[in-house]
Amino acid sequence: CAKSSAEMRENMNNKAQWISSTENNYWNNSDISFSTKENIKPDIIINENICYQTMDETPWGGCFADRGYMAMEKLTKEKKYKLINSLFGDEGLRLTTARLPLGNNDFSDTHKSYNEHTNDYSMEYFSLSSDEKYLLPYIKMALETRPNINFFATPWSPPSWMKHNNSIHGTGNNNKIIFQPLILKAYAKYFVKYIQEYEKQGIHINAITPQNEPTMDTLYASCVWTGEELNIFIRDYLYPALCTAGINNIELWLGTFTDSNAALVIPALEDTSTNKVIDAVCFQWWGSYLAKAVNKGYRKKIIQSETKCGNGNNDWNYAEEQFDCFKEFLEAGASRYYLWNMILDEKGANTAEPPWYQNAPIIIDSKTSEITFCPSYYLTKHFSYFIMGNAKRIDVQGSFQDVTVFKNPDGRIIIELKNSSDTSISPVISISGKILQPETSPHSINTFII
Repeated sequence: CAKSSAEMRENMNNKAQWISSTENNYWNNSDISFSTKENIKPDIIINENICYQTMDETPWGGCFADRGYMAMEKLTKEKKYKLINSLFGDEGLRLTTARLPLGNNDFSDTHKSYNEHTNDYSMEYFSLSSDEKYLLPYIKMALETRPNINFFATPWSPPSWMKHNNSIHGTGNNNKIIFQPLILKAYAKYFVKYIQEYEKQGIHINAITPQNEPTMDTLYASCVWTGEELNIFIRDYLYPALCTAGINNIELWLGTFTDSNAALVIPALEDTSTNKVIDAVCFQWWGSYLAKAVNKGYRKKIIQSETKCGNGNNDWNYAEEQFDCFKEFLEAGASRYYLWNMILDEKGANTAEPPWYQNAPIIIDSKTSEITFCPSYYLTKHFSYFIMGNAKRIDVQGSFQDVTVFKNPDGRIIIELKNSSDTSISPVISISGKILQPETSPHSINTFII
């Protein structure tokens, strides 16, 4: 006989869904029953009544760059859309937000900007033509799958003529913007033109930041700023330019910061005029310590703006490291988390000379067009597929450290747990008077849905 609805609900209440991934077996879906053992000491104690940050409505994203679309160029239209769907579709990673390069980044097709006409202070020659071949088609394909993607944009460098070294990239004391009113006013207009021209393309920019990693002095697109310079630019030039242009439906974020150098954020956050127009602060790489302090001390929304990019190996070790990165920034208060490149070719080279080879969740072989979904794809899916917008991170105590827990708006509890040891382990999980004791495989990533 068919089970009654009550029996089915009771059966569901006695079990949790368990998705496990290992190096040789991704996305193994099963159920696990709650334990009936008594007087067992828990290793993980979950208290859903203690909540921390609420995730944004659009919590999970990735970064667009020319070289992602370049890697897809030889694929059929059907295969391109399947890949986009695997990132933004409901059966894929369910990404709902994305980061865009404002003019350039280290995975652009070349060193470039939207205006290389020297001394064009009025931005008469501003043009998106450098985005037309790769970046715009890439973005528009994603919008067909997920029409309401929330975009934020960041420049890696101003136009070359606005810098002391007259170059998009470079190292040394001259890799800086010419900090003079005429240049700063023109650069603020550059941001305004970008927002306006992207709007004409049907792409609404929801937020902007003034500079990617302002301490990084590199042979890919970069520009060094001090914290005081960022404060002055936002307060006296960028924000006023947005207001003058009537752009009032966009957020201003401070960042992105790659380390925990407080001198970069304190000037803007301590300046009451600047603080009130900053909607969030963006951190990446080693910035979680300062992110936590900013979240606590200034009550600012924290954005994790770019995950660590690896070394081009795309192996399981990187997936395990990525679990640590997710956990680190989420526990620092981040309400959004961004992958770096979403798609690359098998080399993953950036524009530096010599190039820095980096990872991506999807790799396409440039010779054979073979598509590989890397371990980091499945690691990301453990988080992005199950932890919904507006989920709350909830309290976890106990001796087991490789775990973080969220409560979705529908009441489901999502437990993310890693076994980083060389042996199977069976941590005892206590939640709401129930006990789970899963036997987790060595070097596994596990999601439990209760």
